[in-house]
Amino acid sequence: MLPYLVLVTAAAITIGYVLDELPATPSGAAPAASPSPTPFMHSDGLSDSHDGYLIQPVTLPTKRGKAIPVAFRILGPDGLPLRTYETIQTKQLHLYLVRDDASGYQHLHPELTDNTWTTKVDVTDGGAYRFYAEFVPRGKDALGHPTVLGLPFLITGDTELAPLPAPAPTATADGFTLTRLDGVTHLRAGRGELLRFQVSSAAGPPVLEPHLGAMAHMSAFEVRTLSLTHAHAAADAPDATLTFHVEFANRGEQRLYVEFKVAGVVHRTAFTVFVT
Repeated sequence: MLPYLVLVTAAAITIGYVLDELPATPSGAAPAASPSPTPFMHSDGLSDSHDGYLIQPVTLPTKRGKAIPVAFRILGPDGLPLRTYETIQTKQLHLYLVRDDASGYQHLHPELTDNTWTTKVDVTDGGAYRFYAEFVPRGKDALGHPTVLGLPFLITGDTELAPLPAPAPTATADGFTLTRLDGVTHLRAGRGELLRFQVSSAAGPPVLEPHLGAMAHMSAFEVRTLSLTHAHAAADAPDATLTFHVEFANRGEQRLYVEFKVAGVVHRTAFTVFVT
């Protein structure tokens, strides 16, 4: 019995000490609220909503073909269609398309009529696809991260899936060769990295022209999830060398689509990069 009384007494003393040391809540004051969950720093197109904004499909492709109509709306935090946008990279909204095997990439610029965005897209094969709508609502910092919302759609029937190409130091596009200057070096997840590509042709380094407000654009899709990272090349491109500052959150393969302009024509090529 004595040991039991000793334990009870010790417990009572400990509880009393803790209560004395804790700051008292003023009479009538509400307890402190729990901290809200930390939001994601920016969106990646894997959800149809982010930061109160929602993408609402109106017309999505249901079959293969050329120039298939696409229509959608962006709803704001008040639930009403968003009508005003900041201009980012010379456009109010950029729309990207990719299939679930990271192939079939397209970069489109829909037009806004009343409260609906419309464009046309080519769908040449079946499979699961995703649109990525990238925009900045009017009044938000146009230099910060844009909002990126996603819309999936499915084309049924036989599908010829494209195997993911292995990492390679070069890629070609319309007679131009892009050389990754660090070869096939792996990038590190969770840290800023530089990706540098030199553009060349049989006639020598071409004169690169600005494309959509930047020297070049790069859309990177994480192969496992298809999350989108969009980057722009640095303004200075000496000797036709494009420099991108990137940071990938996760380890794994990234499929990169690089767009650049020469003599008024936009060219596109792709690289696979491994992130460790």
